[in-house]
Amino acid sequence: MSERGIVLSEIVSQLVAETRRREGLTMEELADRAGVDRTYMGLLERRSRQPTIAVAANLAEALGLSLSELVAEAEHDVDGGSAPEIELVPAPPRRQTDRANLRESSQLTAVTGLAGDTVTRATDLAYRKLDLVDEQIRGSGSSSIVGLVESSDLSSLLANLLSAGIARASNGLYVQSGPDHSSSLLPLRQGLPELDVATALETDRPAIAAGKAGVYLTFRYVLAERDGTFTRGRGSRGDTAAVWEVRFGELREYDFHTPSARGTGSTRLRKEAMDRMELVYYNPELLPYARPTGVYARAR
Repeated sequence: MSERGIVLSEIVSQLVAETRRREGLTMEELADRAGVDRTYMGLLERRSRQPTIAVAANLAEALGLSLSELVAEAEHDVDGGSAPEIELVPAPPRRQTDRANLRESSQLTAVTGLAGDTVTRATDLAYRKLDLVDEQIRGSGSSSIVGLVESSDLSSLLANLLSAGIARASNGLYVQSGPDHSSSLLPLRQGLPELDVATALETDRPAIAAGKAGVYLTFRYVLAERDGTFTRGRGSRGDTAAVWEVRFGELREYDFHTPSARGTGSTRLRKEAMDRMELVYYNPELLPYARPTGVYARAR
């Protein structure tokens, strides 16, 4: 490695350490979040090792930054200010789902190889990306994403982020599909099914394009406050999406309502079909119903 490359690597490590301390994280916490060995993390901060591109990218993402930001800032320091200056924007507080709210996931694991913890980790990753974008938007003086888009667009955005999170948390079992494929996630191992991710706001049931049969993970969410508090009722909606329920199951064409209007591309999942799906995650603190009934009363 050239002398300049070594200096750049050391400055990247320094920026990571400074951001870690500003975020109030220990080296061990950052190492766990980034999937980096704790001992190696210590060597990086002591500048006894230079980070690889992959490690630097993982550390940056764990801190809510991008690798390009870190490298640009390092180049700015090395070149005496001749490189374009990029501000390292402080990351918003990290949201994490409560693993205690995980429920039975035997069907999910038997069919897809995924565990309930995959769902919560994917949700955390989706939160992080959503909150980082939101922080940038708010910093420009605009309202949050929730205030800028229609609820259907917000649901589509959340579904896309959750799909990306599941792919990343699946340990190589799934990859997120491209726009030309009808399913959200494609399997990387033989014998696993394609997997679709569908979302819906509050007590709504997910709308599925053309009532497509398949294997589904459905996420329902509410609009809570940024500090995590939630008050039931449309008039009390917050501006941050928070998942309150996740279900898994195989759905057939007859599990969907037929569109009432000709030309309508989406059909909504029937209540009885959704009730049959395996309850993987349920947060009673975010329950949008007036009072627990049925499966939610039992889940408590």
